[in-house]
Amino acid sequence: MPQERNELNVKRNQTEPSALPGLSPMSKNQVMDLAMDLGKFLLKSGAETSRVEDTMMRFCRSYGYYDLNVFCTPTVIILGDESPVGKSRVFRVRWRSTDLGLIMDVNRFSYNFRQWNMTYEEAKHWLQERLALSHPYGDPVLCVAAGIGSACFCMLLGGDLYDFTGAFLTGFLAMACLKMMNNFHPTPFWENFIAGLIIGVVTQVCHLVQPECTVENMAVGALMPFLPGLAFTTGVRDYMAGDLLSGNSRIAEAALFALSIAIGLAFAMKAWTWGGLP
Repeated sequence: MPQERNELNVKRNQTEPSALPGLSPMSKNQVMDLAMDLGKFLLKSGAETSRVEDTMMRFCRSYGYYDLNVFCTPTVIILGDESPVGKSRVFRVRWRSTDLGLIMDVNRFSYNFRQWNMTYEEAKHWLQERLALSHPYGDPVLCVAAGIGSACFCMLLGGDLYDFTGAFLTGFLAMACLKMMNNFHPTPFWENFIAGLIIGVVTQVCHLVQPECTVENMAVGALMPFLPGLAFTTGVRDYMAGDLLSGNSRIAEAALFALSIAIGLAFAMKAWTWGGLP
């Protein structure tokens, strides 16, 4: 009797559940594939883990697959199939960036998927096209934007025209050096350490060349574009959503990044003093 019951449960799990009206038919593997793509794009773009899990679960359940569950941390996504013959999928997230536009488009895609009525091939093609547009700005534009942001923050701190120019040059050079180092794939800790180191050196050089440049205003203004404010905010949102593991991880990550920038800046300042330079 128990064996017959188990065989009946297996047959039930092997049957394709009914999707919501208006959705193109997809197999379970195709639904899992698209759900994993949605989760990867969101998590690698800086989305909080609660948003990743909600988006993936909503997409799977829209096709009637209530036996699929998602577990997400800042470094891994697990899409588990709880049926007796199901298989799970794991994706390791090794790097993350910030792309709020991609997060917005993927959210709109998941909420309006029923209205768009895409097939599996069409959905994969749309996601790949949107991913290709996720970096519309080249490195020169990002470097100039970092310089402008640094200069504007410096002015908010009470800097003058000399400080504005020095902060722009500092932020520009720091971002340019980080972009040139991308081919070496440094860890985020060392990226932030080098950014702090460059900021400390360039601000001291600007003050040496033009004594009216204020080191404090230039350094603080140039640090602002590199501070992990979004990571800290995302960690707090994970806490509010009940994801304690992800919240701890993201807040600890933000604190470590801020500490690495401070260590690089302090090392540059101290080395400048050891060298006997003013």
